[in-house]
Amino acid sequence: MERRGPRGRRRTIASVVAESLALRPEARRPAAAAAFAEACGWPLSRELTVRGLGPDGHLWVVASSPEWARQIEEIATLVISRVNDRLGRPTVTAIDVRVRRDQRG
Repeated sequence: MERRGPRGRRRTIASVVAESLALRPEARRPAAAAAFAEACGWPLSRELTVRGLGPDGHLWVVASSPEWARQIEEIATLVISRVNDRLGRPTVTAIDVRVRRDQRG
């Protein structure tokens, strides 16, 4: 049986996992990370890593470069909306982006 979302679209495994985890308080971060990866799409999500979810709803993200950080900051409002849709409740209120420091040297 195929599961469909609220808009009649097929649901991905990531959205089902995110929604299921969102119901468990101890799993808020993994739920937000799964929803974020799906909301961003593959090319962008592979350049960003979710590091945490604060009690204030701020999602902490590390970008692989300043360019990717700028990209997510430009579409943050859209991504927050998509993440919350996938979680089934308003969980994320903002995205705080940092750039990964170079580990060489």
